[in-house]
Amino acid sequence: MKQNKIFWAFLFSALLLSSCTKNKEIISILYDDELLKSAKQAIEAKDSSIMPAYAQLKNYTDSVCINMEPLSVVTDKKRLAPSKDPRDYITLSPYWWPDTLVEGGVPYIRRDGERNPEVYEYPERANSTIFAEAVQSLAVMYYLSNDEKYAKKAAEMLRVWFLDPITGMNPNMTYSQTVPGMIEIRGTGIIDARRIAGALNAAKIIEGSDSWTDENKAELKDWANSFRYWLEHSVNGLKEAEAQNNHGMWYEVTHEAVVMYGGDYEYLRKIILEKQLPRIDLQMQPDGSLPRELERTLGLHYSTFALEALNLSDIMAGKIGLNLWEYKAKNGRSMLLGLEYLKPFWMSSDKWPHMQINPFNKERGALLLYCAGKRTNNKEYIELSNSIGYYPDINEKENTNSIPRVNSILYYKIN
Repeated sequence: MKQNKIFWAFLFSALLLSSCTKNKEIISILYDDELLKSAKQAIEAKDSSIMPAYAQLKNYTDSVCINMEPLSVVTDKKRLAPSKDPRDYITLSPYWWPDTLVEGGVPYIRRDGERNPEVYEYPERANSTIFAEAVQSLAVMYYLSNDEKYAKKAAEMLRVWFLDPITGMNPNMTYSQTVPGMIEIRGTGIIDARRIAGALNAAKIIEGSDSWTDENKAELKDWANSFRYWLEHSVNGLKEAEAQNNHGMWYEVTHEAVVMYGGDYEYLRKIILEKQLPRIDLQMQPDGSLPRELERTLGLHYSTFALEALNLSDIMAGKIGLNLWEYKAKNGRSMLLGLEYLKPFWMSSDKWPHMQINPFNKERGALLLYCAGKRTNNKEYIELSNSIGYYPDINEKENTNSIPRVNSILYYKIN
């Protein structure tokens, strides 16, 4: 026990860059605030390198988001959770299919990497993705333009999804990614909550708006604190916290985002140091690979997905004076080691020696290389990210962390 305490004291000292969090303006939860500021300055200066991306974001936000009917967990609901409460979020686990050898098909069986079309009978997943994308687009447009109309719409959508007594989501994900016929309580569905983290990110960005009142802030903070309690104490949450693959990493990202929105920065620091970073030590091999992701049918996707989770943790960590890209465990494992393992396959995914049954989007590698380069002052990574380039698909809906249009603003220098 004493040795463990000494280790964490050492780790804390090695990572701590500054403890003056309260003196540093925090604009967002999941975005690099320095990049947001830089983008705003570039737009104000009408920098030609950013204006096309800004025009794309503005056009999408003006034509789609401003006119969008607010979504909720009760919108177009086709199937109720076992609780019979329409405000409980429920989705189907995407890789589970009816067992054709069993009458009635239940319990469902797993076919990794193959999406069961029944998932679309549960609209919460698609609606939460669209909602998180739209509300973050609106929030970022508000920040970049100072136009109150964007904050007003974002506030309306946040109130409908979280705070309305009829449509507001209950602060749990007990029934997320259910498997028909399975009676075991699972935690894996909590990974859906990264969209909730995105919505809280938007709420943070519009905090200075007159449209997002003090009462709204207090109510959403109460919601976030209730969801945090559920994450930390429910059977689902406790199980997912023990997951030794990308699910465990994404659990911590959601946990960190909720805690950060609640303003508990010391606890955020504790989660990052004592929960997220040890996952690198335990889950990574000496060559930088993640064996639990390599065994998947989408090995390159899930290996990258895990590193994307750690990168989001680093973005949050950076706001409280920590730098996870510079972390190196006593056994030599690190985010940079994982990046070095994946780097050649981001350049040439056809050389990936493991399973990847669907095409891989190498632009995800460009973003990670840029973030690593910026955080470690490594020009080679930044140049490599530029050589890959980043040209987000404006029709993309199934995103992994932040929305493509906002990314095109934050990372406009990757081209």
